[in-house]
This record gives sequence, structure tokens and C-alpha cells, in this order.
Amino acid sequence: MANLLEVSKKMVEEEKRYAEELEEVANKIKHPVLEALLKSIASDSRKHSIMYEAVVRLLTETQPALSEKELETISKAVKKHIETEAKMIELTRKLLGETKDPKIKLIIAAIHEDEVKHHKILLDIEKNIAEKEIVSEEEIWDSLWKDSPWHGGSGG
Repeated sequence: MANLLEVSKKMVEEEKRYAEELEEVANKIKHPVLEALLKSIASDSRKHSIMYEAVVRLLTETQPALSEKELETISKAVKKHIETEAKMIELTRKLLGETKDPKIKLIIAAIHEDEVKHHKILLDIEKNIAEKEIVSEEEIWDSLWKDSPWHGGSGG
């Protein structure tokens, strides 16, 4: 595969352009289902652009560790939204079972799929990213102490 960094840089702009083109088409039509779906795809393309930008930053910048306070903030928000997404999954599942209109079913199914994806991503964040990125103040001082040839002395 081509260079990940170069591909990601290119995709940042391509996804933005694709989003703009889809929104332009969506704004010209009056059909609510098609308009909603095209705008939703455009929104996803904007999101993809942001994600490609994150890949670029991961490949080109040193990433800061999370403080314990930041981890606590993230953890609380993620837990709340995991619960919210679970409720939304249940709601959309119920609506899908009750809805007979194929156009409405198409929209609700797309929402349901997004809710399931969001739920999985939030669970992954909770388990894999936030926990691994934290550096406590105690760990910083331990590292400074253990790695220092003077172990807290003046060094002179």
C-alpha cells in the first residue's frame, strides 16, 4: 500500500470535497428520505476527514499523555454515552419492528446501524484508549526518581 501518511493527507481533502458535493445535491432535492440520507453520508465524509487528520497527527506529532483529571472527565462522559447509545439502540430496534413503511424503515435502519457503531466505539475507547494513555503524577515522579542518577539529590 502507498505511504499511509501521504494517503491520509490526500483523504482529508477528498472527504471534505465529497461531503460538499453530496450536500450540494441534497440541498437541490425535496424528497425528505433522499435528502436526509445524502446529508447523513456527507456528514460521515466530514467525520472521515477529521479521522484522517487524526491519523496524520498520530504519524507526525508526539501525543500528549492524559492526566488523571482528563481521564476521569473522559471516563464519566464515555460511560454516560455508552448508556445513552444502548437506549438508542433499543429504541431504534423497537421502531424497526413497528414500522411498515420501507422509506421510514430505511432511515431508522441507518440510524440503528450508526448507534451500534457508536456504542462499539465508545466501549473501545473505554477499554483500550483512555486506560492506556493515562500517566499519573505518581508515575511521573517515580520515573524521575528511578531514572535520575542522583535520586533526588542535588546532582552536583
